[in-house]
Amino acid sequence: MGRPMAETWIPEYMHKFTDAGWEVVVSDAAAPLSAEDFIADAAGCTAIMANGSDTVSRTVIEAAGDTLKVIARTGVGFDKVDVDAAAEHGVAVTTTPGSNGETVADFTLGLMLACSRLIPQLDDTLKGGKWDPRKGNDVFGKTVGIAGLGRIGQGVARRAAAFSMQILGYDPYVDATAMAAMGVRKVELDDLLGRSDFITLHMPANDETTGMIDARAIELMRPSAFVINTARGPLIDELALLAALKSGRIAGAGLDVFIDEPMEASPFFELDNAIVSPHIAGNTAESMARMAERAVDNVIAVDAGTCPPEYVVNGV
Repeated sequence: MGRPMAETWIPEYMHKFTDAGWEVVVSDAAAPLSAEDFIADAAGCTAIMANGSDTVSRTVIEAAGDTLKVIARTGVGFDKVDVDAAAEHGVAVTTTPGSNGETVADFTLGLMLACSRLIPQLDDTLKGGKWDPRKGNDVFGKTVGIAGLGRIGQGVARRAAAFSMQILGYDPYVDATAMAAMGVRKVELDDLLGRSDFITLHMPANDETTGMIDARAIELMRPSAFVINTARGPLIDELALLAALKSGRIAGAGLDVFIDEPMEASPFFELDNAIVSPHIAGNTAESMARMAERAVDNVIAVDAGTCPPEYVVNGV
């Protein structure tokens, strides 16, 4: 595992490894860990622990050898893990669903409020010595389109209902009856894009979803629309979104994730109508503790052959 994980995420749960007789190898490489960083320490390891930005490729899995049993991810995403290679080598890939879903839903609503009410801009202006009471727009009573109705999307729907919002949902894997039970009206993606004041993304990054918010999708949106992404950067064609924000084609965006992470510079940073954050939506003191403990428990449970299947993403 990386040093940030060992020193920040799981120190209070490290005893579970030592109590079980495990030896813990901590990489000195700077975060996020690359494949080469993992390879330096992978040989002979039973488990690899990785966060959302760490890369666990086929070469890492092969370098670890036959001893590797599990790759434990914190959070629910696993796009930086070669899941197919893991399955081929009989290595379980685990995640920690449910540990930070409500946390991400909180942050998503926070971005909606910040975008619509201009909260960061007003803070920056007033701290700069200028009293400029710019007017934003209500969130109450508006229409939100939620793309992806898993745990996080459902959490956003519950919060949106408290704001008396009209809630539209797009998810090919959730039927209309199930959405109706959530207070969500099921629509096709194009319909959602054209009718929503807020379009919030809660889908994994894969071949079906990469670039789903592209120039064509943006052309369907209202000029008053805000795009919110607390899921995965590749869901958005960033060049198309940048063009739309610069031209005023849509009202704004709240972005917690990007195609390339981490980064210290981006054209988005220069835009007044883009609110950005460093992939932090799922991380609070409470959620990190839940994710850390679940990830540690997953490693020990896979080794013992007792890991609940809901935490294993590749059926190993």
